[in-house]
Amino acid sequence: MFFVVTGQALNGLLAVTCETAAAAVEKARAFIADGVLDVLITDADGRQHPPSDFRRLLLGTRSL
Repeated sequence: MFFVVTGQALNGLLAVTCETAAAAVEKARAFIADGVLDVLITDADGRQHPPSDFRRLLLGTRSL
């Protein structure tokens, strides 16, 4: 599964591909800490997750 983290920086759109939900959440939080706006995580099914859903995204993809 892959995830794409996007956001709007001062110099334009940023987009980074991550292999795991944990890596995507980490990158998204780093974007936010750096002042990037409109940060979203898009999953392999095309669903977009805003920051308020990051915790749920992590819990929902954890295998038992």
